[in-house]
Amino acid sequence: MNKNLEIEEKSVSIVGGGGHIGLPLSCFIQNQGFNVSIIDNNKKIINLINEGKTTFYENELDENLTKALQNGLKATNKIETITNTKFVIITIGTSSNKKSILFFKQLIDDVLRNINKKAVLILRSTVTSEDISYILKNPLFLTKELYLAYCPERIAEGEAFKELYELPQIIGADEQSSEKIVEMFFKDLNIKTITTTIENALFIKLFSNAYRHANFSLSNEFHNIAQKNNLDFEQIRQIATEDYPRLSNLPFSGYVGGPCLPKDLETFIKSYNVTNSLLNSLPTVNEVYLDNIVEKCLSLFQEKNLIQLGLGFKINSDDIRGSGAIILNNKLRKKGFEVFSVDPLINKSDFEHELYEFNEVIDRSENIIVAVDHQIFNNYDLKNKTVLYAEI
Repeated sequence: MNKNLEIEEKSVSIVGGGGHIGLPLSCFIQNQGFNVSIIDNNKKIINLINEGKTTFYENELDENLTKALQNGLKATNKIETITNTKFVIITIGTSSNKKSILFFKQLIDDVLRNINKKAVLILRSTVTSEDISYILKNPLFLTKELYLAYCPERIAEGEAFKELYELPQIIGADEQSSEKIVEMFFKDLNIKTITTTIENALFIKLFSNAYRHANFSLSNEFHNIAQKNNLDFEQIRQIATEDYPRLSNLPFSGYVGGPCLPKDLETFIKSYNVTNSLLNSLPTVNEVYLDNIVEKCLSLFQEKNLIQLGLGFKINSDDIRGSGAIILNNKLRKKGFEVFSVDPLINKSDFEHELYEFNEVIDRSENIIVAVDHQIFNNYDLKNKTVLYAEI
């Protein structure tokens, strides 16, 4: 593929670059021949990155970080660094939360004060049309003659280095000049692009996660209805889907959580003034699903104590943001259960309650709920225990 950018234009600052979205992206771009600076206000994370250490799990991240540092990747907490770069990518997004909106506006103000004239500003995380208007109305945006594009991140956590290559990058831009230069940027990264307007790109990001939320939640709703009528939905599901292609995409029942789906559903509803819609009922569906798991614990376990295995928002993840397993943990406590929480993948400092090793609590309860079925739990001896799997 022909390269379009000049050498001096291959400088990139990634604001929020120490996080789950920013760090894999930073490593990827650096290893494609660009000069990347990570900007993050967490000094501890910055120091760890510069030492080649990661603070969360992402497949192939360790080796990509090592390679990127060898290729010149640098991390700093100084926002002034963006003055020396052509492309500034913001990987911190906003939501409908007032505190989040205020933080994002303050961040944008800092970026616009320090960004170089005729630089390219790329937004990557969840934002709204109000956020775009806030940028465009800032006098510095006009006087510095900046380019602007919204290029939504659509990657599954844990699959960044695979999907950065495989997924097309949507480029939302309202000016042809912005669209052209951002398209050249991604072509230099050997990434296929699809161009559209900023408003379309905003809708795509939010609607995609709202749709996925709805898809998972609908399966949970059928599960709730079946349980209310004393039916085993998972058995029904297995029978209904066997060799029947028209139900092949039916999701398993389970938590609908994580750092994106609940937040983006709420942002979609508020951004587009959605009322009296199926979408408005989805959070209630999933609350009922979790309440039903608690009821199963009450009926199955003879004593009100249990060992909970797994706290991450999905299998084999150390990320507890928006985790349904955390919500379940708190619901069990409110119902009077003594809960011994076990998850060797997460940091103790990330969890509000005490976190145990399995061998510390194996004799403290005969009851086990496998809330998130991490692969590591296959090594645990659950014999002679009463075991409930929260997700199938």
